[in-house]
Amino acid sequence: MAEHRAPATLLERLMEVVRPEFRAEVFHPPLDSPVFFQGTCRVTSCPTAVSSAAKGLCDRHYHRWRKHPEEDFECWLVEEDVLTVAHLAVAACAVRGCNRAHKGHLLCTRHGAAWDTAGRPDVEGWLGDVRYKAPRGGQEKPCAAPQCERWTEGPTPLLCRNHHQSWCERGRPDLDDWFAELAWGANPRVRLSRLPRQVRLEFQFGLQCRYDAGSKLAPIRAVSSAVRLLENSRMESLLDLTYEEWHQHLGGDRLRSFNSMARNFLLDTRFSLEVLLIEDDPWSDQFSRDIWDLRLLGFPAGSGIRRLRFGPIVQPWLKDLVKRWCRWRLSQGQALSTVSRYVAGCVLFSRYLTQMGTLSSPEDLTRLHLEGWLATLKVSTSEATRQASISAVRCFLNDVHRLGWEPRLPPAAVIFGDDQPRRKRSNPRWIAEHLMAQMESPANLALVRSDQDRTLLRILMECGLRLGCARTLPFDCLVRDDTGAPYLAWLNRKMQDRPAFFPLAAPLAEAIVEQQRQVLHRFPAGCRWLFPAPFVNLDGAKPMSGSAYRQRLDRWLEDTHLADEHGRPARVTSHQFRHTVATRLINADVPQHVVQQLLDHMSPEMTAVYARLHDVTVRRHWERAVKVNAEGQHVVLDDAHPLNDAAWMRLSMVRAKVTLPNGYCGAPIQTDCEFANPCLDCSFFITTRDFLDQHRRQRDETKSVVAHAEHTGLVRLVEKNSRTLRKLDTIIGALEATGPDEVVAGGKVTAVDAAS
Repeated sequence: MAEHRAPATLLERLMEVVRPEFRAEVFHPPLDSPVFFQGTCRVTSCPTAVSSAAKGLCDRHYHRWRKHPEEDFECWLVEEDVLTVAHLAVAACAVRGCNRAHKGHLLCTRHGAAWDTAGRPDVEGWLGDVRYKAPRGGQEKPCAAPQCERWTEGPTPLLCRNHHQSWCERGRPDLDDWFAELAWGANPRVRLSRLPRQVRLEFQFGLQCRYDAGSKLAPIRAVSSAVRLLENSRMESLLDLTYEEWHQHLGGDRLRSFNSMARNFLLDTRFSLEVLLIEDDPWSDQFSRDIWDLRLLGFPAGSGIRRLRFGPIVQPWLKDLVKRWCRWRLSQGQALSTVSRYVAGCVLFSRYLTQMGTLSSPEDLTRLHLEGWLATLKVSTSEATRQASISAVRCFLNDVHRLGWEPRLPPAAVIFGDDQPRRKRSNPRWIAEHLMAQMESPANLALVRSDQDRTLLRILMECGLRLGCARTLPFDCLVRDDTGAPYLAWLNRKMQDRPAFFPLAAPLAEAIVEQQRQVLHRFPAGCRWLFPAPFVNLDGAKPMSGSAYRQRLDRWLEDTHLADEHGRPARVTSHQFRHTVATRLINADVPQHVVQQLLDHMSPEMTAVYARLHDVTVRRHWERAVKVNAEGQHVVLDDAHPLNDAAWMRLSMVRAKVTLPNGYCGAPIQTDCEFANPCLDCSFFITTRDFLDQHRRQRDETKSVVAHAEHTGLVRLVEKNSRTLRKLDTIIGALEATGPDEVVAGGKVTAVDAAS
């Protein structure tokens, strides 16, 4: 049987995992790492790495540039390059053939002494007569300092005169260490020697984690600020304070009080230390805590929910049950946002129980408590909070009963379905067409400040995706069928990443292809997302932020000066594009089940919200049609009549149920037809030009009947059908000469409400 290993202390674990290259008292970040550096200085001859984006310059050249802000930047770069070349080079002796470093008057020490002996004549003339002679003792040796081309001289046979002098000024340190410093040059570095031993090792571990992750920047200026913060705190470990205590100690939400990147680096390092201490099962560490860190439980940081807080739930039995319930819900794949709302609802329930007295046991909970809480929510919270809280506690109690977690809980302690307030039926919030016309104009689309944002906006406008689904589109979201037609393959995040497809117009498909090219240019190794986050996303692992995009969308709307019909500034949300796409599809007579499939609605009832608008489309076509009554007279609809909408409602109801081959019956549904003739003699009969062919066919058939009746002597049949024939001739003549917006109904000209 294997011996059980005792959990290692933090110091032991750090000694195991921190690699040697991160343990030095002076940290030299890898120059090829985009985490710490953003390339080299824009001054061509300057090899210094750049740790910030200030004009693409190293710190020394950036401060030099700030002294000459009036100069043209490109011209300044050229001039500064010349000065840098002169500054970096160790000049050689001016004597031809001598490669020692010059000391003064362009001469090395040896030739300077010879010039002094000659009485210091004119240097240029003297140089013409002097020739370099190699020493008798052997060949000259190159300086051991990195990238130095001069010869050695003086008491140190390894160094040229200039480097020997610099080495002495530095206190004659170990040559290998000093050479490493020289090789590093002016590149930024971080000194950790003043930190306590364990804090220094923890900090080094944080640097190693940030380097290995490769997803966030760690500018050396911010890292140095973090070192100073730790030096001033005098703490022995980053775990001496909780996350909340560190957050307040480092300035809370007031990020401008110091370098925010330094604060985030320290908090990320503390989190990495917590992960290091968790051996195998993070739930064993987190379950007993009042605050669950969801990143420790394996949930991604980009989910929007970082922690679940159970501290406000006072009753121990209730808190334990809620924790168990949340763990079970998370294991079932419930969305973090939903579980967070569940916890918030249980917190409100706990506060109410606390006000009612201490419930020390679950068996004390009664239906009376629940009814009192429901009544309190009605008067103390908003409608949305009330809905969410009741739903949360209802699900919680049902699951506890169903799964048998607490036998002592009374069976009557439940919330029934009719306790849940009925949701108000919301109308679709589509965007008016005059607003859409403004936003869809090429001139306004050109005002979007990035190609990536513009492509995402077009997808929202044309495909009706939710923002959460659009910004997390996979990179390979463009697919084609066997005919080559393009489709957007997207994942319905609301339905646990259910796949769905939406047909694309060719221009939008081309824009998506161009977006894919830009993503590959930025991330040659590949990226998971079509719209990766533009910042703090070195490896492309993060999709675009929803909140950041909403802010950019609002700025674009301000730039376009979007205005309503009264000239007032208008504001739209990204989700309204989804309502607009659905409304446009319904009004274009796309069948409801097709709209449901395109938008991937969970039920027909969701699509039916937009289908209610279809009646508006039908009315528009009806009002534009030519309408004629049974006498062949024209009827014009009176839009100004106060009962016009009510009349239309009656007509549309009848039209849907009593449609005739050659027109519509305008009688109420409950009215019996008293005419033997099929509606032509009816005062409720209304017809349009759409039925001319039917009327002409009926007239031809009626003529045949009349001719046959006359031949056989059926006088009554001739009389009845002759009247029908006259009616048909009148109606056909009127229909052939009708103009727009006219109707004939009931044998006389009348408005639509009268025709109804």
